[in-house]
Amino acid sequence: MLPTHAVGIDLGTTYSCIAYLNEHGEPVTVPNRDGELSTPSVVMFDGDHVIVGTEALRNSIRYPDRVVMHAKRFMGESQHRWTIAGRSFNPTDISTHILKQLLSDARERIGAIERAVITVPAQFSDVQRQATAEAGRRAGLKHVDIINEPVAAALCFVLGTEGIWFTELATAQTIMVVDLGGGTFDLSLVKYEKNSVSVKASGGDLHLGGLDWNAALEKAIARQFQKDFGTDVLRDRESRQALALEVEQAKRSLSVRPKAALTCQHSGHR
Repeated sequence: MLPTHAVGIDLGTTYSCIAYLNEHGEPVTVPNRDGELSTPSVVMFDGDHVIVGTEALRNSIRYPDRVVMHAKRFMGESQHRWTIAGRSFNPTDISTHILKQLLSDARERIGAIERAVITVPAQFSDVQRQATAEAGRRAGLKHVDIINEPVAAALCFVLGTEGIWFTELATAQTIMVVDLGGGTFDLSLVKYEKNSVSVKASGGDLHLGGLDWNAALEKAIARQFQKDFGTDVLRDRESRQALALEVEQAKRSLSVRPKAALTCQHSGHR
């Protein structure tokens, strides 16, 4: 195994992950310290302790004054701030904490990491790309490259599980990439050639994604609950946190089944 690795990082609105190429040129996703292949892009500040990932997500509604979510939606907006316990954080600061956690967990498994490629939406501006690269450098990387998410998806489609050597055999082609993520939605036409991969056209919405599906489901359930029991589940942090977790699981179930059940409890009603 090489003494240092270059890695690829998907810094997502709702989830992030990190991968590297093994000795056969095949991409391998690196689990975090909890064994998860993806880490929630959520940061919780508990005194001087910074918590990133699932534990932060579990407490995101219960302690909203301590938790920051969906920082990617505000990337490049230096004036956008979250103030927690008297300290101010911008989107680059939050992204830095997420990247630090991803890199720390990966280093425990594969060793030193100094270089990374971080993916961004094709519609990201230069300012947003620069902010993303800056977060990578602050997280301890010596070299950061930025590539478009649809380019990464096209490479995955062309190369499959064959590894990087397959670039010698893959034929030139144009690929339509539809990316419905946690916080963004875009469609891109990507041209693949032996020595280059480029986005020919792209469009979409940087503020439309899975978290908006969740919000719509939460509101629909809350309206029905209020109609049935005369009380607003969204006004109680504990109940809203439980509903948010239920909605996320229901949404995932609906990806593989036509129907899904969820439980909503509040003020002794269910």
